[in-house]
Amino acid sequence: MSRLTHALKLGLDTLFPNFCIGCNSHINPNHALCSYCLQDLSLFDLERHPNLLHRPDVCDAFPDCQFDHLIACAWYQVPLNQWLKQLKFNNQQYYKIALQQIISQQLAVARKVNIHWPDAFIIMPLHKQRFLTRGFNQVSQTWLPVLQTQNEPIISPLQKLKATKAQSKLSKTNRIKNLKGAFICQQDLSAKTVAIIDDVMTSGATLNAATEVIKEAGAKQVWAMLTCLTPLGAH
Repeated sequence: MSRLTHALKLGLDTLFPNFCIGCNSHINPNHALCSYCLQDLSLFDLERHPNLLHRPDVCDAFPDCQFDHLIACAWYQVPLNQWLKQLKFNNQQYYKIALQQIISQQLAVARKVNIHWPDAFIIMPLHKQRFLTRGFNQVSQTWLPVLQTQNEPIISPLQKLKATKAQSKLSKTNRIKNLKGAFICQQDLSAKTVAIIDDVMTSGATLNAATEVIKEAGAKQVWAMLTCLTPLGAH
């Protein structure tokens, strides 16, 4: 960074300081949460449960998972659900930074406590029509910078061919029907452990559909990595 650029950045930080979205205290301009508010969030204890599929309440909420390993940041509850909605539907970028802080912390813990680790990471794709309507993929916005910073190998073999209806408006049975034939995997993934990245798992139907085609492409294991899980009863 040149001296002029650095001076300009310091000047802008002084004129337009960042404030924590939790407590409104002055924080690093590259953050949205102070360390205290980050620590106060109710996040999953990944040191105790490196694979959340072995946690009883998660098993009860998602009994039909086709993937082999599950890592997530937290339940889909206040405040994370509000931040995800603001980012997804209103493109509120400040919440993206807060979510990235949380993802970065949880991913680092998961990396430390899991003996085995995925060979490659796939961001859950949007259908072209949905991407053009929204203008961005909120999963990429939150997860991709973190994965790149932590030097994780990212691949893009998964495509969504079917413009599915919004899953949140469908019953569990109709969610499965809605996703039939929705994905295609265009790469040989033989003997690889692959992680699918998504923002929220509600019933698991989308991740199961993606898992199926990735395993058909030869993957020996599929992991799911999520920002949030929807609690039992809210599906």
